[in-house]
Amino acid sequence: MAKYISTVDQAEIPKVNFQEDFFMRSVHELLSLKGQVAIVTGGAAGIGLQMSYALGEAGANLVLASRKIERCEEVAQKMSGQLKAEVFPVQCDVAREEDVDNLFRSVMKKFGRVDILVNNSGATWGAPSLEFPMDGWRKVMETNVTGLWMMCQRAGKIMASQNYGRIINLASIVSFVGTMPEQMDSVVYTASKAAVAGLTKDLAAKWARHNITVNALAPGWFPSKMTDWSIREKGNAIKKSIPMQRFGGDDELKTAVLFLASPGASYCTGVILNVDGGWISV
Repeated sequence: MAKYISTVDQAEIPKVNFQEDFFMRSVHELLSLKGQVAIVTGGAAGIGLQMSYALGEAGANLVLASRKIERCEEVAQKMSGQLKAEVFPVQCDVAREEDVDNLFRSVMKKFGRVDILVNNSGATWGAPSLEFPMDGWRKVMETNVTGLWMMCQRAGKIMASQNYGRIINLASIVSFVGTMPEQMDSVVYTASKAAVAGLTKDLAAKWARHNITVNALAPGWFPSKMTDWSIREKGNAIKKSIPMQRFGGDDELKTAVLFLASPGASYCTGVILNVDGGWISV
């Protein structure tokens, strides 16, 4: 049997005394967000709400950002009574640059830092691809891609100055594949989520030097306002395409977003984590 010969000069490998130099944090420390500040766009409803709870339960102070401030204020009041964290509601349409700038001014004035950004706000528009209206195309792209980019850039500048940050974008199972129109007929949503996946990977490469990780979650079919019509009208057909034969539950994104937002994910960047019941595997 041939002997393996390393091409690395053994003298270059540092000698480590594991008894003296080995350091390992506890799981509790690795997943704790105590004292951190997390912005969650669209964080007062649907999957955004369960992700907000996950970060707040781990100790982060929360900024709930949404176009509908009344909903944010209602949820913030409820969460404040349930969590030890502070919950700060802010009105923000991510497709409007002035709203995005005002959001970050308000957060910095109140907390002085931004540690975590979850870009959950999104839009969709269903129509046959051969007749798809440009108004629908622009609306979805402005929210799902341009708005997400503006949020990333503003947060990235703050995080770079801190030399720390966690950005979690919401991609989708359709970031990777097309769909039959009988299942989902929104070419712009598919295109926008493919763009989110690409942007996530590129920013991960560019911002790693600033100790900023940029990752994404790719949820499958979770009941929400956005998926309500598809699930009502095509639910049985959709379930048949999911190996687990069911939709995502009310808490099945919590640990995924917590991991990517945590200190424990310090060596993960450019990752797109599928949470889809196996949908993408078939």
